[in-house]
Amino acid sequence: MFTIGATDDSVYDRIAMEPSAGGKLKGMPDAQLLKCPSKERQLMTAETLDQYDALLAGGPRITADTVAGTERIAVVARYGAGYDQIDLDACTEAGIIICTTPFGVRRSMAVAALTHILCLTTRLIEKSRMLHAGQWLEAPSTANAGFGLTGRTLGLVGFGSIGSDLHGLMMPFGMRHLVYDPYVDEARLEEAGAEKVDLPTLLREADVVVVVCALTEETRHLIGAKELGMMKSTAYFVNIARGGIVDQGALTQVLAAGGIRAAGLDALDPEPIDPADPLLKLDNVLLTPHAMGLTDEMMRLCSELCVRAALRVMGGEIPDSVINKAVLDNPKLRAKLDGFRQRYGG
Repeated sequence: MFTIGATDDSVYDRIAMEPSAGGKLKGMPDAQLLKCPSKERQLMTAETLDQYDALLAGGPRITADTVAGTERIAVVARYGAGYDQIDLDACTEAGIIICTTPFGVRRSMAVAALTHILCLTTRLIEKSRMLHAGQWLEAPSTANAGFGLTGRTLGLVGFGSIGSDLHGLMMPFGMRHLVYDPYVDEARLEEAGAEKVDLPTLLREADVVVVVCALTEETRHLIGAKELGMMKSTAYFVNIARGGIVDQGALTQVLAAGGIRAAGLDALDPEPIDPADPLLKLDNVLLTPHAMGLTDEMMRLCSELCVRAALRVMGGEIPDSVINKAVLDNPKLRAKLDGFRQRYGG
């Protein structure tokens, strides 16, 4: 029996209830879906991980200790696009594929970023509060005017699946698009109608800066006090990626001092935010609890893609969106895939 675990941080329930995901597994005599007792950011043990051939995971921590001595587990499919809670090198050495479901979150997270941009620049939250406070006549004043986007400059920090989709969604607004992403070819960006620039240029010239890159050791605190100090005082800052990419203390200070106009954050560091965090006292920040991208569409797609990844491995094949590509040359993994192919292959 090919055993698929799904973590107990809502991932199991979402997959089990989705007819095109968990429902598909119910009709397969050689595969079973089980609930894996692991929560968000909880350290997973080797004993737990090695109960499964495939794990469909939310956000548990998977470290070198987690994979030490494991023999059975062949793939961990992340329910989403991030993988900062996983030791990729350790998994590669252990012969474990780490893959993600970027297409599942692509549109929903791009829309989340767009929503933050529009809420900030139209001053939607402030104007709603004014209505409820009986300030109808004050709302149309010049002081409460929004910020038009046409002819302004958008800066995207990252141009992966979500960043490129957000770029497409923002095209009708008639903005100049700048991109900082060392791993994207300049010709591709030119073809898409964007300009590849270095980070300082993006920060100095953009009216709206959006963080849409992955959190890695390279990008941790990529945006700090120095970088925030390069931005226009009239600029907006949005982060829907990971809180650790931004020095949150530095951002709080810049916002409090009026160094930038406002920020929209769906990703914080730490999460959940401390109730005493000074960020919560600021009027020029829009905070959402890392859930803006959670839609029925996202849950369906991520569920389907996680199950698809598990079933490809069950058939001895390589799943889509492998992050630790070096694992594909690991004899341990090849032996696992050969065994699955012999037992379950078509």
